[in-house]
Amino acid sequence: MYKVFFIVFFLGGLISFCQKSFGQDTTGKINANFLLVEVFGHSSSLFSANYEKILVLPLSSHFCSFRAGIGYSPGITIGSNRHKGVITTPLVFSLLFGKKKNYVQLGIGYTSAFGENWIDSTTTNPTIYQKFESAYILSLGYRYIWKAFTFQIYPLVEWTTNPSSRFSIGGGISLGNSLNW
Repeated sequence: MYKVFFIVFFLGGLISFCQKSFGQDTTGKINANFLLVEVFGHSSSLFSANYEKILVLPLSSHFCSFRAGIGYSPGITIGSNRHKGVITTPLVFSLLFGKKKNYVQLGIGYTSAFGENWIDSTTTNPTIYQKFESAYILSLGYRYIWKAFTFQIYPLVEWTTNPSSRFSIGGGISLGNSLNW
């Protein structure tokens, strides 16, 4: 639990450092507030809804962002047993480098997952599902921002507290729209 608080306060400090002024509606030439729908990605779930705040760095073509959201993966039925879905809460800090509409995005995130304890023994190597799991995620990808629209795609590396799958490689796709109309 202390790790979660440390990560939240650390990211909060980075955001305060990056932000030029409070109450700023746009960051340079791009919108500052986005609602995003993500498939897979940092949420480690089937889909998620996220709010993102983009902040200005001292260099005009560099930005940082903080994103928080909630994700969901539906449950599954194995034999006669029905297993509940998993709810996740991703927190992501990103650096964006680029100009105009095209950006390289480096993201680092933490995701907590809430589900139920059970073991899937139908697979060759039994998969363990825990009631609470933490995931630390690193991504590097492409981001397109045009007016009120944003699109991002990225591969990622994930380290979890799950003993049956410590490391995994995945990816994410996200679409979003600005809240600044």
